[in-house]
Amino acid sequence: MLPTDWTVVRWVGLLVLAWGVAIPQSGAQPSGDAVGYSATVFAAGGSGASLPFWLSANRYGVIDPASANVGLRLAVHRPFQHRGFTYAFGAEFVGRASEASTAHASELYGRLRYGAVQLTVGRRKQMIGRVAPSLSLGSVTWSKNAPPVPKVTLSSDGYVPVPGTGAHVALKGHLAHGWFGRERFVRNALLHEKSLYLRAFSPDAPLQIHIGLVHHAQWGGTHPRRGKEPVSVRNWLSTVLGEQDVLDVRANANHLAAYDLSLDLDLGGLHGRVYREFYHEDIHSFRFRSAQDGLWGVRLRRPDASALVTAVLWEHLRMTRQYAKFVQAPARGDATYYHHGFYRDGWTYQGRTLGTPLITPAARTPGLQDNLPGIGNSIVLAHHVGIEGSLGANVSYRLLGTYSRNYGAQGVCGGPACKSRVDQRRERTDQYSFRVEVRGPLLPWHNLRLRTAVAVDTGAFYDERIGASFGLTWRSP
Repeated sequence: MLPTDWTVVRWVGLLVLAWGVAIPQSGAQPSGDAVGYSATVFAAGGSGASLPFWLSANRYGVIDPASANVGLRLAVHRPFQHRGFTYAFGAEFVGRASEASTAHASELYGRLRYGAVQLTVGRRKQMIGRVAPSLSLGSVTWSKNAPPVPKVTLSSDGYVPVPGTGAHVALKGHLAHGWFGRERFVRNALLHEKSLYLRAFSPDAPLQIHIGLVHHAQWGGTHPRRGKEPVSVRNWLSTVLGEQDVLDVRANANHLAAYDLSLDLDLGGLHGRVYREFYHEDIHSFRFRSAQDGLWGVRLRRPDASALVTAVLWEHLRMTRQYAKFVQAPARGDATYYHHGFYRDGWTYQGRTLGTPLITPAARTPGLQDNLPGIGNSIVLAHHVGIEGSLGANVSYRLLGTYSRNYGAQGVCGGPACKSRVDQRRERTDQYSFRVEVRGPLLPWHNLRLRTAVAVDTGAFYDERIGASFGLTWRSP
C-alpha cells in the first residue's frame, strides 16, 4: 500500500531542511556556501468585492482573490552549491489577513543531488513546460496559479546528453508522487506525474528542438458515497500506464497530459522561442481529435538586462473544441476540461486551477454559487501579451495584458454534493485584464526592494474593477 497523506514527506523534508541549516553553522561546507533569507510585507486591494484577475492569478495562491489582503512572508533558501553529492532546501511561511485568512508553509522542501539525479521532497514552487516563466499565462497542465502540491520527485539534473551523440541529443524527465489532501470532494486523492523531454542539437547550436510529453493523474482517495478507492502498487502502475483497467483492477483516475513542442533560436542579438502545447484529457485527444486546443507562444528576449525592452511575449490559448469530432467543424464537444465525474473538484488544488488560470473553478466563476466544487468556465479562447524591461537605476517593469472570450462549461456541479451536472454553456463573454508592475530598490544599503502593481479588469465576464498591490522585501546580503 502507498501512504494516503503527506506526513512522511513533511517529516523527511523537515529533516533535510534542518540538516541543511545545521551544516553551514559547523563550517563543514566549502567557501561560498550561503543560505539566503528574506522577509516581505505585502498588501493588495481593489475597488470591488474581488481583486482584479492579475493581482491574484499565478501567485502560487499567496493572494486571496476574494478580498483585500495584508500579510507577511518569511523565506529561507539554499540552492545547490557544487557538483557531486550535494543538497538544497527551502521554506516560505505566509501569514495573511483576508476573507480567507491563513498562516501556512507555502514552501517546505529538501533536495539531494548526486551526478545527474535529483530527489526533491515536500512543497516546492514550479511550473512545468517550455513556456516563458515570467510573462506566460502558464502551462496548460501546471502553472504558477495554485499553491505547491506536496510531492516526492525523482528527476534528472536538467538535460543529460545521450552517450555517443556529442551532446547533440539529450534527455530530461521526472517522476513524482503527490498528495491532494483532505479538503476535497474525494478526500486524500493522490497525484501521479511524469515527463520526458528530448532536445536535439547542443546548447551552443543556433537552433534547438525540444519535444516533450507531460502526464498527470489523480487517483485513489475516499469518495463520499463510494468509499475508499483501491491503492496499491498494481493500481499505481495502472495509473502510470494511463489506462484504468490495464491490469484488471478496479480503479478510477483523472488523466491530463500535454505534448510540449518548442524551438529555441539564436537570432544574433535576440533569443527566440516558439512553443506549442497540445492539451489532452483522453485517448481521443491523444490522436489529435482536438488538435486546436492548447497553447501557442512566441517570445523574443534580449541578453542585455539594462535594455528598455528585454523580453516580449505573445500567447494564444484555445480550449474550445473539447473533443468535438472533425466532421463537427464549428461545434464544441461535450467535455468539461479540468473537470471529472469522479474527482469532482477537478484539476484544482486549494481552490485554484493547477493549469491555466483562465479556466476558473465554479466557486470563482461569476454567476455561479461560491460553494460549488469543480470547474465553472472551461470553454475559453484568449490572446495574451507580456513585456518586461529596465527603466534604469536597477528599476524594472512588467506589463501583462489578456483578452479572453468565455463560454462557460458543459457540465457544472448542480450543488455542493455534485449529485447532478448542469449545462452552463453561455453566449460569448469578452474580458480584458491588465497589470502594470514596477520593481526596484527602496533603500539599497539596507537591501530593501519595493514592488508595486496596478491591475484593471474591464468587460462582461468580471465586474469592472481596479486594484493595486505592493510588497516591501528585505533580502540577506
